[in-house]
Amino acid sequence: MRFVAVKSAEKQARAVAFRTHQCLVRQRTQLINALRGHLAEFGLVAPKGPATLKLLEHALAEPDVDLPDAVREMGAL
Repeated sequence: MRFVAVKSAEKQARAVAFRTHQCLVRQRTQLINALRGHLAEFGLVAPKGPATLKLLEHALAEPDVDLPDAVREMGAL
């Protein structure tokens, strides 16, 4: 049987910070993809990636784009 050295509190803290960061990045990606998908149903198509989020934000703010008010409110969040 092989024994593993006990992790220090500092190493455990770095692991927690890394996993928390990865979780937040994953959640951000999920939200962006969901928003892109929902807006695509109304004809607003944008490329992948967080950089195109501003493009969707401007499209939601356009008064001449035909979107229901509920969609605009959810997109603003």
